[in-house]
Amino acid sequence: MSQSNKMSVMQLTILTAVNMMGSGIIMLPTKLAQVGALSIVSWLVTAVGSMCLAYVFAKCGMYSKKGGGMGGYAEYSFGKAGNFMANYTYGVSLVFANTAIAISAVGYACGFLGTTLNPLFTAIATIGVLWLATVLNFGGPKYTGGVSSITVWGVIIPCIGLAVIGWGWFSTDMYMANWNVNNMAFGEAATNSITMTLWAFLGMESACANADAVDNPEVNVPKAVLGGTLLAAACYIVSTNIMFGIVPASELLKSTAPFGMVFAHMFGGTVGHIIMGLMVLS
Repeated sequence: MSQSNKMSVMQLTILTAVNMMGSGIIMLPTKLAQVGALSIVSWLVTAVGSMCLAYVFAKCGMYSKKGGGMGGYAEYSFGKAGNFMANYTYGVSLVFANTAIAISAVGYACGFLGTTLNPLFTAIATIGVLWLATVLNFGGPKYTGGVSSITVWGVIIPCIGLAVIGWGWFSTDMYMANWNVNNMAFGEAATNSITMTLWAFLGMESACANADAVDNPEVNVPKAVLGGTLLAAACYIVSTNIMFGIVPASELLKSTAPFGMVFAHMFGGTVGHIIMGLMVLS
């Protein structure tokens, strides 16, 4: 790959963070509302675990000379069969992950446009979103990194905005009422939400998968993996927990655009629609 078409470490970090946040944050509050604010325990557990996993990816990138991301790391120890299994299973997981992200984008777009779609048209719109995202990658990794560095603000602005100004609407009584909405045992509630919070960190491996698209990957891939994971974890934990102090979990549970709904509660419908539009962009 030519030098001019490579990503910077900052672009790779942003790409890693937006891949995680895109797959997790935009619809996660709706999923966590099934458990309540008690899910913060799961956040802390999975954030620590994800940082450890990110460190493992980072060390693999420093020691393996094969390149090619996770497949290259596996090939370093297990040969071509290891490379195939790593890349094949990763590819299968991306089929489900990208479909889930696209469906979330369609859900926000419907909220933004004030419309609803039946299952058939939802499927067609999801296919369209997948193709649009695919076309944006035709320009190569540098172009993809540049696009991501812009569209990531569609997530960062609502998350940071909520983390900074949301405290003005935060109610301790509301937060406690949302703590354990189904009166589950502590262990059961934490375990149930761990599967959802762990899903939110899928995407950290994208820095490894793009190791060949960045200069000096032995140094820059570890920086991107750890930095992107830490950025995503901070945004996740703060923004979702502030939500539980602003609106009832029952309303979050029914929402197809939870961030838009919360901002509409704070500032009115117009701002809520703007936030929905930013999330669709992301």
